[in-house]
Amino acid sequence: MKTIYILLFLLFMTFQAYATPQNTTCKKCHPVIFQEYQHSMHRKASIYQDPIHKAVWDKHPAKKKNNYKCAKCHTPSDHALLEGKNKLTDNFIQENEPISCQLCHTIKSIEKHATANKNIITTKAKYFFSADTAHKGEKVIFHEQSSLFGLIKKTVGSPYHDIDYSNENFYNGKMCMGCHSHKENAKGFAVCDMEVKQGGSKKSCISCHMPQVKGSLANQKESQTHAFHGISIHNGTPKLLSQYVKLSFKQTAKGFTVSIKNEANHTLFPQPLRLNQLRVSIERDGNTLTLPPRNFIRIIGTEGKPSTPWLATEVLKDTTIKAHETRHVTFNTTLQKGDTVLIEFGYLLVNPKTAKKLHLDTPSATEFTVLTHQTVVVE
Repeated sequence: MKTIYILLFLLFMTFQAYATPQNTTCKKCHPVIFQEYQHSMHRKASIYQDPIHKAVWDKHPAKKKNNYKCAKCHTPSDHALLEGKNKLTDNFIQENEPISCQLCHTIKSIEKHATANKNIITTKAKYFFSADTAHKGEKVIFHEQSSLFGLIKKTVGSPYHDIDYSNENFYNGKMCMGCHSHKENAKGFAVCDMEVKQGGSKKSCISCHMPQVKGSLANQKESQTHAFHGISIHNGTPKLLSQYVKLSFKQTAKGFTVSIKNEANHTLFPQPLRLNQLRVSIERDGNTLTLPPRNFIRIIGTEGKPSTPWLATEVLKDTTIKAHETRHVTFNTTLQKGDTVLIEFGYLLVNPKTAKKLHLDTPSATEFTVLTHQTVVVE
């Protein structure tokens, strides 16, 4: 019997060391948001949930010694791994909440660095930051209030955490920049840079990627809307972002021009694996003429040849559409009256050529996702 108790104790301690669930507490009060989170990229950021990240990790030379260095952004909620106490291993956190709700809501500030920015986490226990313009500047500390000589008592705030609405980073979107700004490899080369340019725009990462949608924020406090937490343009939410990419069409004597206006505050899309495409087809007399797609891509490499991100030292090609840029694409195909021109602008998560080199056979990785589209009938 004593041996059984010892084994159970060791099992419990191992579970605590490798995986301490955090989101299960959030679920009690925020069921709508919790369900959205299940479909988000934050929920699927580890190699055990993201086949693309796994394919890249499988090729990385550091895998031989299981020297995983991506935890800062891909699995920061696995504290034992992040702190170097454990090696990368399959556990509850990796499978279910590699980037937990608590992680993002405890980001106090962002420390800027050339290699990559760093999230500075608050040291205050059960102290969360959030954004709400109606309560901006307020700090809601859980406490009990009484009236009528103590006969009537009520509580203020959440018994699970305090809420600080004064952190400006949660209003301007800079709290996302610890992981979504830029990344240099060991050679000092920027393998990815979102090239964020605010300009005169009032939009931010949060207002675009986490817009207000219908549904109550919490059980205890009914509300009409809440910030969307299913953060992923890849899982049915491109419609939320299509408003920031505008298409326009102009017929010319020799063909036509499609203009793509990027109203986002960042480049479309600078990630090393992405392939952005403009696809155009013409319907005429019951037949469809599909024109060659126009690619927008950033290819990195070394010594004039494409390479993996960790070996790259130079940009070989960059046709990505920058923040607030309008790109004009000319097609020398003569149109006729009655033609229907179908225009689609979107992306592939992974360039098919790269997917082949990574031995990545996940269909969704190379499927074309339409970000926005337009149909024009020639008069």
